[in-house]
Amino acid sequence: MSATIFTRQPTRHSQGFTLIEIIVTIVILGAVAGIMVPFFNAIVHSPDPVIREQAISLGQAMMDEIMAKRWDENTPMGGGPLATTESARGATPATPIASLGVDAGENRTTYDDVDDYNGINEVSNFTDQNGAAFVLTGYRRQVSVCYIASNTSPIDHNPASCSATTTDTKRVVVAITSPLGEVFNFVAVACNI
Repeated sequence: MSATIFTRQPTRHSQGFTLIEIIVTIVILGAVAGIMVPFFNAIVHSPDPVIREQAISLGQAMMDEIMAKRWDENTPMGGGPLATTESARGATPATPIASLGVDAGENRTTYDDVDDYNGINEVSNFTDQNGAAFVLTGYRRQVSVCYIASNTSPIDHNPASCSATTTDTKRVVVAITSPLGEVFNFVAVACNI
């Protein structure tokens, strides 16, 4: 008795994929990738708005604090103009350029005029106007105050626009650098009135 072995011959469909099947697969994968890329980008960059918002808050809080102070150390109580190279409306002279910055014996809680803030440079460790310390890792806050001509146009954060003499206008620039390396410049003008 002899045994017959039957072998099955491969059919045409079991040999691989057809060109149409491959094209349909590529189209489906392309559509899925097109849908997923925006979601992936949103996830990767999701902290960006929070970082920017913190930077803006840090700068705006400092600018609000500065602009609430007197124009100059010599400004009389209740306000009034001082004598500058631009105008002699007051009898008392304004603070000389070389003296812009913290006055002797003052600290952050006792700053009383705009130019006391000149030269602030804080990195990651910050202090508020009440002397309370707080940490925002990776942020930097810098403040510069200088005299500018009253007719400066436009008023920007460029140090080249600072005046070499005392004028009736002080420009305040608060620069915040975020952990992403973005720099936010807040610019304000305080006038001798």
